[in-house]
Amino acid sequence: MHDIRLAIRTLRTRPVFSVIAVATLALGIGANAAVFTVFDAVLLAPLPYVQPQQVVVLTEQTPLFSSISVTRYNYEDWRARAKSFSGMAAFRSTYLTLTGVGDPERVAVKMVSATLLPLVGVGVERGRVFGESDDLSGAEGVALLSAGFAARRFSDQSVVGQAVQLDNRPYTVVGIMPAQFELLQPADVYLPLGPYLATLPEDRGWHPGIVPIARLKDGLSLDEARVEMDAISRQLEAEHQDSNLNVRAQVTRAQDQLVQHVRPALQMLFGAVALVLLIACANVANLLLARAIGRRKEIAVRVALGAGRGRIVRQLVLESVVLACIGGAAGLGLAWFGVSFLTLTGAIAAALPRAQRIAVAWPVAFFALGLSIVTGVVFGLVPALQATRFDIRQSLNEEGRANSGGVRHRRVRAALVVAEIGLALVLLVGAGLLLRSFSALTRVAPGFNPQNLLVVNLPLSPRTYGGNLARTSAVERIIERVRALPGVQAAGMTTALPMAGPGLSIHFNRTAYPPKGPQDYVMAAYRAVTPGYLATLGVPLRSGRLLDERDHEGAPPAVVINESMARQFFHGINPIGQRIQIGTEPSSSDPTLDIVGVVGDVKQAFAIESKAEMFVPYGQYPDEVLIDAYLNTALVVRTSGDPSGAVADVRSAIAEIDAGQPLVGVRSMETAISGTVAQPRLQTVLLVIFASLAAVLAVVGVYGVMAYTVSQRSAEIGVRMALGASPAHVVAMVVWQGARLALMGIGIGSVAAVFAARGVQSLLFDVRGLDPLTFAVAPVMLIVAALFASYIPARTASRVSPLQALSRS
Repeated sequence: MHDIRLAIRTLRTRPVFSVIAVATLALGIGANAAVFTVFDAVLLAPLPYVQPQQVVVLTEQTPLFSSISVTRYNYEDWRARAKSFSGMAAFRSTYLTLTGVGDPERVAVKMVSATLLPLVGVGVERGRVFGESDDLSGAEGVALLSAGFAARRFSDQSVVGQAVQLDNRPYTVVGIMPAQFELLQPADVYLPLGPYLATLPEDRGWHPGIVPIARLKDGLSLDEARVEMDAISRQLEAEHQDSNLNVRAQVTRAQDQLVQHVRPALQMLFGAVALVLLIACANVANLLLARAIGRRKEIAVRVALGAGRGRIVRQLVLESVVLACIGGAAGLGLAWFGVSFLTLTGAIAAALPRAQRIAVAWPVAFFALGLSIVTGVVFGLVPALQATRFDIRQSLNEEGRANSGGVRHRRVRAALVVAEIGLALVLLVGAGLLLRSFSALTRVAPGFNPQNLLVVNLPLSPRTYGGNLARTSAVERIIERVRALPGVQAAGMTTALPMAGPGLSIHFNRTAYPPKGPQDYVMAAYRAVTPGYLATLGVPLRSGRLLDERDHEGAPPAVVINESMARQFFHGINPIGQRIQIGTEPSSSDPTLDIVGVVGDVKQAFAIESKAEMFVPYGQYPDEVLIDAYLNTALVVRTSGDPSGAVADVRSAIAEIDAGQPLVGVRSMETAISGTVAQPRLQTVLLVIFASLAAVLAVVGVYGVMAYTVSQRSAEIGVRMALGASPAHVVAMVVWQGARLALMGIGIGSVAAVFAARGVQSLLFDVRGLDPLTFAVAPVMLIVAALFASYIPARTASRVSPLQALSRS
């Protein structure tokens, strides 16, 4: 405690030094604490289940998809045959429209097996969980609400027992889920899965979005479960060639399944802030070395009075730890501010799973404390050891003369600056690669004109629009009314918007090549659209015609395909006039469609290649299996000006057709597209910030070393100028010294950057890890900054009067 009090008094006597050091450490520790906050909540915090490491997710791998939801019949066969699990349940994610309580709202819904919550070991805060009777076909509708949703929409906590309307169907609320519960992703409402499964057709090849959840038996490993599930997949392949050819089960821990897409980015960011902290430590170590030289006489006196070297080192290191702890406390405040800002702006929620858990809490505080102590020891030990290695007699005999501390001190300080520049180069290269990648991503042509487009999701109620005639009639009237609005140039509707993911895919075969087996039933993305939709988007027509009013219900079935589908399945022949049949096996009831046009590829997502895609007329309803897709419609409206100006008119027009129809996600197409790149945008912005911070710290380090060197070499510079050296010569000498440090740092950093670039290759889009432009620009930026940092003290040195410099020596 005596040493701590002494350390605090020492720091108070040098306020400028202390403020600079604390600010530097606060930036480094704060950046680490902020990223650790996200890292801990997303990657490290266990899922809120009992023994979460034993909970696994099962998916299917097919020749077309690396991971896809499971068919109903495969799920049932897996559950009956697998012996590696103590239980297996399933869920399905969807969206339903809540009405009757305030404004209509599209809510996230999870349909779950009645056995799922007991399987993961989760109960309810109030009420009851689903029972077996709730999971049967024809059962009364019951629902569980998430704690957050219940508090937001039903402030009265007695909502248990009340009825809510979802897609115009009544459900009785029987319980409230715990606040922290989540089933891979958050949901507002939980419904029984069984009644939905009972409505599915007897089609083994149909994927209705079922995701099985299982619990490993005690003592069984994940690899053992994978071996068994692979054997079961092969059994089903032999038994059901038509639907299970080359279909394999995948078994993944639930935690890994949730974070697999964000883990590389978060690990990259954590490595980046670690480099920022190392640079900050090097800067503060340089400051401590400079200060230690000024304290040599004080230390010599203490040694002369009997203090051992270990005692002195302990005191100096403890001063560093106190300094680091103060910086850590300030850094924790910066972390809280940064995380709060990103949370309030929605940047985290849009880019990361489990975003609702992200907050600066006790684990982050303990992390910051531990990091501060380690940091204080790391950057304080070398200066402390250097400060105690000197000749005591010489230090006691000094009469205030300037002393550079010797060649050893200068080399240590130069080495620290070289390390700073090398680390900063690694971060600059990484930031440059992500910037180039993000730029390439946003330059990808979406395949249509997104300007002046308004997007409105229109979830249609199955109770009101379950029939094909009512649904088609309502859609036609909505489009007709919206097209008549002032300022509206065109309008259309679709079952899946562009840039919103692959959406629904469907099996088909080419009638010109009669299928000989399941392998001949291929898949393509499926969009049901109204006449004028493709023209409203501005999708270019390559050949044939677009869908129009002649493609109504009862007319010969037609289809428009994209270029990728034409190239993949009709290579070398004109697809116009060719026919395809929808379905997974030969059937006279499956529709056969005439290809009437080929259009340009419309991007389903920025970062993936365009895939085969077909557009069918909305009025020509092909199969009741697709009713969910046809109810989840979206309206696109092209306006003559800013689309936001048409929102009120569009709302009024739709209300004239159906006053109870909710409008969800009203936004411009450009805003919708921007939301699809939230994750790469966030990681790019953060890395650019960290790289800029690292570069600034490195340049400050160069400036500090050169300024200190100039002050210690003032006598030498005075002699040189007295002997005829010009100011320009002095400037060149000092700048070259700084340039040498920068070049050495760049040389070392370039080698490290090569390895770092390979590590971030998986995060890049259309950019090579060893991108020549990035590896050329980043060093140039650093060398220019280092030269400027060296030039300032060089100019100061060149203006020193030789007489004054020699008199001070």
